[in-house]
Amino acid sequence: MSVISDKKNSLIVPSNASLVERKHVDLPVYPKPLPERDISFKIDENGFTCVEKAALRNAWRLIEPFQRRFGKDNFYNFLTTHQDLIHNFRLDPRSSDSPINLSKLHGHALAMMKLLARLVQTLDINLQFRLALDENLPAHLRRGIDPSYMKMLATALKRYILESSVIQNHNSSTLTSALTQLVSIIGDFAVVEEARKRAMSTALRPSAFADMQSNTKESLIEK
Repeated sequence: MSVISDKKNSLIVPSNASLVERKHVDLPVYPKPLPERDISFKIDENGFTCVEKAALRNAWRLIEPFQRRFGKDNFYNFLTTHQDLIHNFRLDPRSSDSPINLSKLHGHALAMMKLLARLVQTLDINLQFRLALDENLPAHLRRGIDPSYMKMLATALKRYILESSVIQNHNSSTLTSALTQLVSIIGDFAVVEEARKRAMSTALRPSAFADMQSNTKESLIEK
């Protein structure tokens, strides 16, 4: 027989008791151990799981050395398909005869890749993640770029990344779903920003102020 004791109580355990039984006896009654929880598939405020964020970061380590090539090739293919968008890169967008600003054109291809890189790097910091979107997308909308084209470009870039030789051997359903979610965020944010811009422009029109003043006067008269 063996005795297991503390300051207040003592417990006699047979000497032939198994190690499992002894271990069970040694465990304290309180506090009870918390059950193990798998948080790898818990979705954050942006719709990503932990494994999806890890897949994006790992993939971007492979993509980062080729960012310039990825951006140039994808943007060239995209503009070949949507030729009317080339007018946005002319020195005078209103004139189809105006020369193309090559510096702006090439810079835009790399800027899209840098935006995605920044979003991937700030996946765990929601404030910086949203700030990256705020700094980039409104500038496009001010130049009259339709939000649907921005989502189409991001989708084309996602397709190019997944089919590239750099990622082909490292692709997975997790990475595909993570890139799809990232593209969806960019497209949805552009649509929301466009709606907000239109709402603000409507609210700031002189006629809108006149309507507000007349409504205010009518409510005061009724009182």
